[in-house]
Amino acid sequence: MDIAPEKITGYFKVGGTLHLNTPSYVKRPADDELLKHVLAGQFCYVLTPRQMGKSSLMLRTATHLRQQGTRTAIVDLSSIGTQVTIEEWYLGLIKRLGLELDLSVEPEQWWQQRSVPPVQRFTEFLHDIVLAEIKTQIVIFIDEIDSTLRLSFADDFFAAIRFIYNLRASQPEYERLTFVLLGVAAPTDLIQDRSRTPFNIGQAIGLHEFSREDAQPLCQGLELVYPGQGQRVLDRIFFWTNGHPYLTQKLCVALIEASTGEWSDQQIDALVEKLFLTEEAKKEDNLQFVRRNIELNPERHRLMQLYRRVYSGEVVKEDEHSYLQNRLRLIGLVRVEDRILQVRNEIYRRVFNRKWIEQNIPVNWTQRITIGALIISILVSLIGYFFMQWQQQQELETKVQTYIDRFHRTKDADIRLNSLAGLCDLDKDKEAQDMFFVLPAPEQLDIFDKVKVEEAGPKLVTVVGCLHPGIVISIENVQHSQTLETKMCCALDQLDAGAREQFVRQLGHPCECTTEIEDGSE
Repeated sequence: MDIAPEKITGYFKVGGTLHLNTPSYVKRPADDELLKHVLAGQFCYVLTPRQMGKSSLMLRTATHLRQQGTRTAIVDLSSIGTQVTIEEWYLGLIKRLGLELDLSVEPEQWWQQRSVPPVQRFTEFLHDIVLAEIKTQIVIFIDEIDSTLRLSFADDFFAAIRFIYNLRASQPEYERLTFVLLGVAAPTDLIQDRSRTPFNIGQAIGLHEFSREDAQPLCQGLELVYPGQGQRVLDRIFFWTNGHPYLTQKLCVALIEASTGEWSDQQIDALVEKLFLTEEAKKEDNLQFVRRNIELNPERHRLMQLYRRVYSGEVVKEDEHSYLQNRLRLIGLVRVEDRILQVRNEIYRRVFNRKWIEQNIPVNWTQRITIGALIISILVSLIGYFFMQWQQQQELETKVQTYIDRFHRTKDADIRLNSLAGLCDLDKDKEAQDMFFVLPAPEQLDIFDKVKVEEAGPKLVTVVGCLHPGIVISIENVQHSQTLETKMCCALDQLDAGAREQFVRQLGHPCECTTEIEDGSE
């Protein structure tokens, strides 16, 4: 029989830190890894997107440490605030340490008695008070470190923690003091001044999504309310969330509260639609965080271009040194699987889809103006080029027509030869041949017989070279063609014996000039 939802109230928890007795806490490899490294005295950092379970992991690790005799302090930096002076911030920090570690000194009084800079007072407090009063191992958890990243003095704070770590080499008592940093940040964010040594200490602890195998506590909770359905229902939840802690817990709570007797995949899909995919669901806290962090990021254009590649299925290999990849991972949009970037889960794929991508790629007006100007420049150049070509073609056609008209308006041999030479110089050999070979045979012969050779000069050579190839094709009367060749030969002979000899070689037979040449026109 199904158990009423109110009987397992508190089994699942959405958002915030899970209490020690919360039965739906899912133990992941990070639990054992963090505890192991901290017990070994190693500085650690857990830097992941929001709502991945950092604070719950911290609380449980601190509890296990206390059970083994280690003194612990948990400091939530967001509780100190950011609208404070550097003095107020560091004083708030050591006051919190005093409460957590139950120190005998009055932090505010101690603080007022010193005149050194705040960061130095902080490191002195750790040495003179914390290490002096507590002789056992001490672990200080610094949570919500991302709340400090915009503070002007944040670099000094993280540099001080690195300084404490480096003191271990010369002062063994510092081996008893360990820090664990947690927040939505990358190691490169912790010291942003590139002229300073980066934050390069500590052991990174990877806090990833629930695996299906680790999520048995969730299955047990679902099974209590829906006997025989727990495994199948959780499988469908994982299809949508891929084990994202917040999204998975939220769906489990919604399923419990719905109190439906039998859950099909279609019904679970409809619940996902209602919770995350509708217009109203845009107000959902987790989704709002992703949107806000993309929209406010100064690198939004480049981030969205990278996300578009991942979303489209392009193989984007993991690059641990890539600022853009690290930022997308911290925002929560992508994860790494087999060293390849993937969209984090199916809910994100549906919410942060192609339409959303295009809406959030800002217009790069500088680039658009540059491209527009380049296109206009190219178009103007092309228009100019084609106009020049058209203009040259018009001029050419005008010249051609002028030569043709001049040729047909007269029977003067010199004018006709000049017209033919003009066409030939314009590479209009075909037009020149067509114009010449339509003439009656006597008029063809007259051009070479009556032309003033000395005035014609090189034009005569040009015309002969241009017309001769058309003789065989255009003249069927063999006698006339021979006569025309002879006329051409004799005209060349008057001009230049060398030109005549070259023409004879082209003919392939001797060319005799006589006083009377039969015109062959009959």
